[in-house]
Amino acid sequence: MPSLSEKQILYFLIQFILLVLTARFLADLMRRAGQATVIGELMAGLVLGPLILGKLFPSVERMIFPPDPIVNHLVEGSAWIGVIMLLLCTGMETDLDTLRNMRRPAMLVSSFGIVIPFAGGFLLGWYLPAVYLAAQNQRLIFALFLAVAMSISAVPVIAKILIDLDLMQRELGLLILAAGILDDSVGWLLLSIVAGLASRGTVDLHTLASTVVAAGLFLLFCYFVGFRLVSFVLRWIDDFALVDHATLTVMVGLAFLCAIITQAIGIHAVFGAFIAGVMIGRSARMRAGDREQLTAVTMGVLTPVFFAYSGLKADIFAIKGIEMPALVLGVACVGKFLGCGIGGMLGGLRRQETFAVAIGMNARGGMEIVVALIGLALGVLTSEMYTVILIVAIGTSLMAPPLLGWSLAKVPERLGDAERTERQRILAKLPLSREGAKLLVLDAGGPHAQMATHLAAALGNHHEASITIFQAGLSTMSKDRQSELTERFSKLKAIAELCGARNVHQRVVTGESVADLILQESRRGYDAIFAGASHLNRRDRLSGDIIREILREASAPVIIARSYHESIPFERILVPTTGAPYSRVGLALAMLYAQSIETKVTALHVMETPTLFQGIFNLRQPAPGREIVGDIDNLSKHLNLAVNTEIGSASKPEKAILRAVDSGHHDLLLLGVLYRSVDQRIYFGPKVERILRDAQCSVAIAVSPDSK
Repeated sequence: MPSLSEKQILYFLIQFILLVLTARFLADLMRRAGQATVIGELMAGLVLGPLILGKLFPSVERMIFPPDPIVNHLVEGSAWIGVIMLLLCTGMETDLDTLRNMRRPAMLVSSFGIVIPFAGGFLLGWYLPAVYLAAQNQRLIFALFLAVAMSISAVPVIAKILIDLDLMQRELGLLILAAGILDDSVGWLLLSIVAGLASRGTVDLHTLASTVVAAGLFLLFCYFVGFRLVSFVLRWIDDFALVDHATLTVMVGLAFLCAIITQAIGIHAVFGAFIAGVMIGRSARMRAGDREQLTAVTMGVLTPVFFAYSGLKADIFAIKGIEMPALVLGVACVGKFLGCGIGGMLGGLRRQETFAVAIGMNARGGMEIVVALIGLALGVLTSEMYTVILIVAIGTSLMAPPLLGWSLAKVPERLGDAERTERQRILAKLPLSREGAKLLVLDAGGPHAQMATHLAAALGNHHEASITIFQAGLSTMSKDRQSELTERFSKLKAIAELCGARNVHQRVVTGESVADLILQESRRGYDAIFAGASHLNRRDRLSGDIIREILREASAPVIIARSYHESIPFERILVPTTGAPYSRVGLALAMLYAQSIETKVTALHVMETPTLFQGIFNLRQPAPGREIVGDIDNLSKHLNLAVNTEIGSASKPEKAILRAVDSGHHDLLLLGVLYRSVDQRIYFGPKVERILRDAQCSVAIAVSPDSK
């Protein structure tokens, strides 16, 4: 095969960028009109294709899209990469917990919402005149393909509509989403099987049984082994890979690997990409930044090419009258409304709720377009039937938002809606999480580093969490120094493992500047950085050039530990809180510590008053103080913790805090503080300085990146 010519490369680049830019422009117009962006992206193909540009300026259309099969295949290949990436993103947004929480009603809605439209589509395909068949001897495959097209829903469109209508926190919205997820999962499996049959041109029961068995084994492997394997791979890459965007590369690689497997066993590649997305989305190491990067490239470039290319293939003039589009659209809508309606009523939904669920499930959007393009590519659908299915996708997506908004306006909130909203509001105030935490401990030796490791281990003892013990040295490091670092790591690892930390890694790096090495490591996406206080004679300073630079540049919370002489674990923790966001880091660390290690946590809120004689436990407490400790009580309740909350007032809050440390016999004081850089030293304000100087216990300073 000859290499691509310069002219073919030129045409490919022109077509690619025109499709992307036109699709994004029209998608923006659709967004402004309150419609799904996929409609605008699909219209881009109609505008640039024979329908509009070809009619108005045929010479321009022929110049941009010359009849060159090689260039066309290049664009088609780009479009299929786009659809694989789209299904990867769709799978990542598939929340299996939602399915579990809405198990019975979602399964009933989805089951009837698939079976009845499937039956309607099959009957329609079986009795349509032969003129609508691409291959006269494939009536059964055509009917099956039309049945799948009628039964599938579009989770991305459904999710987008629910977000726009602010319904994601309502039980009914979650039910629609859960049923849509189940619908899509079954739909992609059915599509993959039918597409495999279509590629072979005949229905062979032995081959069909083999395909179904292979699909079942693939799903079982992914469910019981794949989830854990993907989580391990993502955690390993996140912990050890040094190249930028390594996790993103692995995510795409896993999607294509699963797509290759499913394509090889006779199931379409899109199903493998979808399952890969589900597995990746379940990993605790699925970083928001990686998800955003993948989504940005997919939705901003690759997916628009796919939908615009789908529009290019549509031939409105091939449709002879409006009877066929109206018939197919009617079968699609009636089947979904009837099926989801029956499932909703059997699931215990009220009439208005059932109607709303049926409307939401009727949106086909991009998923229907994928089905149509696969059918066209496999020679199952004629150009006319392909265009008719596109009209169904557009029509159902256009009608869903206004109808759903209108129907839900008459549906009252369920009892659990307010409770769920309040729970999410409260838990959103927790800036740290144990699940999948990636933590960095800077080992400078001594008891301060040991205490920092202990605190990190209490936060990093989730099975998907990891702790990196970072040890930096000069390039001329001696063998004795290396042995010392190994011995120190063994001791710190033992401390971490006592708290249940499973994944503790050593990282030794040498260079010309220890400070630069540590700063470089701190930029590798850690959720929190733990460091021991510098070894200085003065106890009121947490000084040191390295810690100061980390506090300036870190994008994650930094916890600085200063050990007193207490043994660990800590038995009584005092956490002063102001209610400000920066103070929540200390509170969150204390609560997560208490979840891991049995300890007593006291949250103290001290109001600064101008009166010198007001006691610390005044019974007449100001309203803001009651609100702050009320939030703490609610948060501890949702975390199943017993946190003692106290409110006090004093002319000098630092005195009240120190008094509470002594009177409560606390062995750890956790402070969430503001960072201020003054005179080339670390400074947190005069109150914190006094607490550090006079506290007769271990102290941990938690600095949030938002406070700098």
